[in-house]
Amino acid sequence: MPPHNDPAPEATLSKSLSRRHILEGLGALAATVACSGGESTEHNTPSTGGSGGSGGSGGAVAGSPAAGAAGKAGPTGAGAGGGAATGGATGASGGTGAGGATGSAGQAPVGGAGATGTAGAGPAGGTGSAGQAATGGVSGGGAAGSSGASAGMAGAGGTGGLTSPTWDDVPLTAMCTKTSATDAAGQGPFFIHELEKSDDMSLIRQDIRGRYNESALPGVEMHLHLRLLDYTDEGCEDKPLEGVDVYIWHTDAQGYYSGFGTRGGDNEQNPDVPYAGKPNSGDLDNTDRFLRGVQTTDANGVVSFRSIFPGWYNGRALHIHFVAFKSGSTAASSRVEYNDSNSGMKWLFTTQFYFDTAFAKSIHEKNEPYKARTSIAQYATALAANENGNSKLHFTSSLAGDTDGVGGIVTAQMQILLNPKT
Repeated sequence: MPPHNDPAPEATLSKSLSRRHILEGLGALAATVACSGGESTEHNTPSTGGSGGSGGSGGAVAGSPAAGAAGKAGPTGAGAGGGAATGGATGASGGTGAGGATGSAGQAPVGGAGATGTAGAGPAGGTGSAGQAATGGVSGGGAAGSSGASAGMAGAGGTGGLTSPTWDDVPLTAMCTKTSATDAAGQGPFFIHELEKSDDMSLIRQDIRGRYNESALPGVEMHLHLRLLDYTDEGCEDKPLEGVDVYIWHTDAQGYYSGFGTRGGDNEQNPDVPYAGKPNSGDLDNTDRFLRGVQTTDANGVVSFRSIFPGWYNGRALHIHFVAFKSGSTAASSRVEYNDSNSGMKWLFTTQFYFDTAFAKSIHEKNEPYKARTSIAQYATALAANENGNSKLHFTSSLAGDTDGVGGIVTAQMQILLNPKT
């Protein structure tokens, strides 16, 4: 796809009420209902056994404004998975034998999975099931206890389930007091803001894996770690930027973006032929949202995404898009390339990232579905990553857990210097 810069219409901002605030309120309401009498939807089989022990509650992921509520006691009898002779242990549903008191909810540090709920009092009380980690990230809320009401999605997240490696061997992408390079292709046509569509799914998640063709192989898993630093300080290595909203998006292993074009329509994507403007920026026609997400930098300036090593489409080098905003940004009223004026001074930085050619080829030439596309004439150009005006920002990348280059997980890291505009 040739470098594409969208026009910048009037800087009218919409959707000033953040989805995360709305979901935050809904999560709190759900937890209140559960605590005030919401019945468990799973019941235990009646029994003549003695009084059962109490069930542990569902765990919660910290950072959620409303932790998953504990399951309410079930009818008399042993819970699923009972093992005690005089009373059943609670099953995964959190149901208990008659008389058992419900255990308290588990709590976990930011971004982590909820710990197992504490055991209820009683001779045969079992532990509650652990809370699941949310898809992770900026606003990933904890899943509710197995019998409790579900918690809201909003909250302060961080890196969720992934932990970034050390940064000692990851070079800065610019000298301190200089920002990292921008890209001549700019934002590109296929950005979607978290608040752009009121009925859309949330992009605030760490696990962004997915693909256009479900019948295709998914590609090689990639853990993407970015660290944002304050370029204005001469000691920028020690000046991480906390609280910055980071958007990333890229194509799947076969070269498809999510969200744009109509399946079976005349503007459906075809990454194997030269891009000729269809779909365009205005063709936000489908509800796919794979391989795009938002995370907020933690105290170390880090965000992480669980993704898939990208493919490429005919007309562009293999790349990953990056846009950073101050917290609280809103979507423009039309499709724009974001800047200071049309973002209410919330936009911070836009660029694109690349991979070293040899590393990208090592993935594409040994793994499907990438390998099937290496016979396309433009393949070599796409992986050369030498388009005019590109940022020349290349990941520090490695592959582990593979078998002679097949499978495994790619780890990709980059340190970005930008102006926090405080």
